[in-house]
This record gives sequence, structure tokens and C-alpha cells, in this order.
Amino acid sequence: MDINNSGSSRYTTAAIVFHWIIAILVLTMIGLGLYMTDVPKGNPDRAFFFNLHKSIGVTTALLVIARLWWRAKNPPPALPSSMPDWEVQASRISHALLYMCIIVMPLSGFAATQFTKYGVKYFGLFKIPPMGSENKVVYDLLQGVHGVTATLLIVLVVIHILAAFKHLLINRDKVFQRMLPGK
Repeated sequence: MDINNSGSSRYTTAAIVFHWIIAILVLTMIGLGLYMTDVPKGNPDRAFFFNLHKSIGVTTALLVIARLWWRAKNPPPALPSSMPDWEVQASRISHALLYMCIIVMPLSGFAATQFTKYGVKYFGLFKIPPMGSENKVVYDLLQGVHGVTATLLIVLVVIHILAAFKHLLINRDKVFQRMLPGK
């Protein structure tokens, strides 16, 4: 298992693991976020789903920080020289926006909880209490950022997946395979 993959056209094993764990968590968060907002207030399940969403969000944020640290020390492999410049630029921009979203999402969500009376019950193991006092105006502002970023993230994830399949099915340039586990 090569951790560094120096000179390889594949991503490092660590980068692949980070990618897929974070991808699964992000997709889970999107689904959970869309579902939980329809659970009526007063329903006992509502608190469970909101705390699960918050707990996964905190975990995702920590993994994103670790992933960014790893990526700073281990740049990704170069894209194939056959890719047109516009596609390389589009890839860079979309990846930068994806990173921005997966940073802003948990930060804005966590920050919003700091202006409620609830805080975060991290997987029921312990509570991260709110550090501020209840403030509906600040909460609503941060939830607005969270919601707009969620919409942008969903669009970017769809574009990312479509681009990946374009490389697999149309270009057949091995870009898709670089992020798959295994050889």
C-alpha cells in the first residue's frame, strides 16, 4: 500500500480514503439535511435527526481539516496532457468551490448551533454546549449561509459526478480510475 505514490498518475492511498469517506459523509449529510427539515416540530425523532446531522457535520469538518493538511503536503497527480485547458481550469475551479463548500457547510452549521439553546450532542456521547447566548437573528443569518452553501454544494457534487463519469465513459482517459481504491 503506497501512501505517497510519488510520480504516480494515481492519488495517494490516504487521499483516496479521505475522498471516499468525506464523499459518503457529505452525501449522507445532504440526504439527512433534506429529510430532517420535514420532521415536524414536537416529533421526538426530530432531535435525533438534528443531532445526528450535527454530529456527522462535526466529524466531516475534522476530516476535511485533516484532508487539507494532507493535500498541502501531497499535491494531487497532474491531469492528463490531453485535457483541454478550459477543462483543466474548470476542474481547478470546481474543486476549489467543493473544498470551500465542505468547509463553510460544517462551520456555518456549527456556528448557528452556538446561538441556540441546544448545542451539539455528539453522537450522544457528550455535549458541545453553545458558546453564545440564544440569538435568532444571528442563527437565521448563519442558517441562511448554511442553506445557500448546501444548494451550491449539491450542484457542485452533481457536476463532479457527471465530470467523473464523462472521464470514465466518454474520454476513457483513466482520470476516473485515479481515485478508485485498489490498483
